[in-house]
Amino acid sequence: MEYLLASLKQRSIPEPSGRFFAPLVQADWSSLLNSDTFAEVLTNEKFQSNASDEELLHLAIGSLLAFLQYNFLGPREKQISPQQASDILAQLQSDGEEMNVNVERPDCLLVSKKILKHLVNLATESNESPDQEYCVRLWYQRYLLVHQRCMDDLSHSLYEQFSTNVVALEDAISHAEKATKVETYLEILFGYVQFKRVTKSEQWLGKLESVSDVDLSVEGVLGVRTKFQQNPLPQLTLRLQGVSELGLPNATETHGHIQLPAILKLEDEVRLEKIKFMDEQENENVQLPALIQNFVLGKVYFLYVSQPKEQLTLEEIQPYITSLVYQRHGPWATRVAALFLNATTEATHKRTVDRSLRQIEELVQQFDAPSSEIPIADRLSMVFSSWPIASWQMKEKLADVMVSLGMVKGALEIYQQVQSWENVIDCYTVLEMRHLAATIINQLIERNGPSVRLYCMLGDATDDVECYQHAWELSKETSAKAQRHWGNYYFTRKDYTSAIEHLRRSIEINCLQEPTLLRLGYAALQLERWEEAAYAYRLYTSFESHGFEPWNNLAKAYIMLGEKSRAHKVLQEALKCNYSNWKVWENYLLVSVDTRNIGDALNAYERLLDLKDRYYDKEVLEVVVRAIMLGEKDAEGVSCGGLRKKAIKLLGHACAQQPNNGYLYELAAELENTDMLKRCQKLQNAYRGYTQSNSQWSKAPESCLTVVNLCVDLCERSLNAFVEGKLDAERFVALRSQLSSARLSGQACVRSASKETWPQCDEPIKMLESLVEKLTTELKEAMGQ
Repeated sequence: MEYLLASLKQRSIPEPSGRFFAPLVQADWSSLLNSDTFAEVLTNEKFQSNASDEELLHLAIGSLLAFLQYNFLGPREKQISPQQASDILAQLQSDGEEMNVNVERPDCLLVSKKILKHLVNLATESNESPDQEYCVRLWYQRYLLVHQRCMDDLSHSLYEQFSTNVVALEDAISHAEKATKVETYLEILFGYVQFKRVTKSEQWLGKLESVSDVDLSVEGVLGVRTKFQQNPLPQLTLRLQGVSELGLPNATETHGHIQLPAILKLEDEVRLEKIKFMDEQENENVQLPALIQNFVLGKVYFLYVSQPKEQLTLEEIQPYITSLVYQRHGPWATRVAALFLNATTEATHKRTVDRSLRQIEELVQQFDAPSSEIPIADRLSMVFSSWPIASWQMKEKLADVMVSLGMVKGALEIYQQVQSWENVIDCYTVLEMRHLAATIINQLIERNGPSVRLYCMLGDATDDVECYQHAWELSKETSAKAQRHWGNYYFTRKDYTSAIEHLRRSIEINCLQEPTLLRLGYAALQLERWEEAAYAYRLYTSFESHGFEPWNNLAKAYIMLGEKSRAHKVLQEALKCNYSNWKVWENYLLVSVDTRNIGDALNAYERLLDLKDRYYDKEVLEVVVRAIMLGEKDAEGVSCGGLRKKAIKLLGHACAQQPNNGYLYELAAELENTDMLKRCQKLQNAYRGYTQSNSQWSKAPESCLTVVNLCVDLCERSLNAFVEGKLDAERFVALRSQLSSARLSGQACVRSASKETWPQCDEPIKMLESLVEKLTTELKEAMGQ
């Protein structure tokens, strides 16, 4: 037990004193949970106890650790009486969300909750020392995260309490030693990952890397992954920098006595057990300190939550997982989490799915192993800075893998055991026996009494909307789950009006439901209820800023509401999430023009030229060029004239992509106000573009008038440029060449246009003929020189 004592001290438990410390160190939960103080805290509605604050803290910690053992680490303990458990579970509901039905000994969690909330309030009111406040708040945070892990859905109230506590915890730990900071920051990172807050997780990962000076990355190294592979290819491997500088003890010193579950043999005819690198040094399994192992695990879970579940993402996280499963020593909970992650990723590949199944079966057996084989102290070591997995989640994943292998009946038994009724319904549907799911649920209602969850599942199994009504009434109109299932029933049938009513009610009870918010927003968009859509997507993006689609949909709602300035800002956020989606850039372009953000419009158009081949929007370019030419004010009240050079560069890019688009060259020529020769050359290219892209331009009055007027402008400006600049010896040859080109274009234009009889073209043709004569005269004089 000496190891547990050292571990607990390291986990910020006060120095031993009081009647609850000794049983706590000995992992003797029975003496703690059978104490009068435990019963007193559990049964009193209002918190009151004669025990000292230190004794209460020890009791809260012991209760929380016992709860962890019974639900996440094993072995389990028999449940308390069903009636008592039901009452306690009701007190642990949050935002209308229920605890998972598989939870054992919820009384332990409730006692921990009551005591820690009481101690946090005291710490806030009494201005305790930073060390004392840190200790209380750290254990309060651990309680909150354990509580959330046992909920069927995320709870906004628990998240708010967690976020508030993080702020105080960070202040209290500001002067702590580096290793303590690293472990605390790691627990906070796991918390935000657990709540699926990607932006916050990213921020805390950055803080963790900064305070530890440890950098984790992957790098490609030549290697092979199959037994018959001849040519080595780049394979990803883990790189760690800054680990030795932390000065942490190695895992052999801290966890050398712990018997860890091992990764099972692959036993495949083709695949190697692990990647074999050409450089033999790369094949060595670098042994990491225990805290760094948890750091690696934290990075894995961050990547797993923040990235799309694609094969490339799985390839990226595999080096992190491989480094963990081949550690010789380390925390037991960390190894279990790493093996579980490895099995989860391997379940997606046909050559590794068999090992995935066997590995999860092994982990389930580890959970049920008696404490004589795997001591409780070993299972608890550094558990809060790892990722403990609930026993029912482990079994449910086992059943998932069995389903993927076609073992539906075996999976069905496990799903029924852990009461995963959604999956039970799916299995019976596959077996074409869906009616049996309803039969089993009805039997459970008769045997155990009705519950919100069972009525919701019965509604899903029978498509009977009255079941959701019963669930709602049973909860005394407080269940977000009942309203969510009710809304989903209508949503899947595209009855969006009814769906919105129930989904909105569910969100009002518990707003931390991202899938529900997305469904609410989508339904509102379908019905063009823009206010409702804006509400849903605005709330969603306030929780999670990653993902461009919600931002894009929010912008659409704002546009339809006439709030284009807000849409402009929202689309900027969408672009941060997906810089390569041309549709979002196009929306941003149009909104930027509408809101007079001309500079942003130019940036958007430039990006669209990179993303989409031959992108062209004539109306947008006309508005932008006119604003620059007239010096109109932009959204900030600044003249757009300063954007002339930027617009010229943009049009040059566009002209290069579409050399036969005469109008692009014409707009570019308009912006040239300093170098008349360049302007004439662009008009020359515009004429060439118009005539080469449409050989029949003179056959229609509109196109004929356009070309003739352009040619008049070309000849007139070429003449003026030559007259004004012919004394410039350096530019004379270029100006004369331009004059000659303009004359030839004018002659050709007159010939083609004169063949038709378009009244509206008569006057411009006469002007052009006159200009051609003047150009000819000037050229003759120039040649005479």
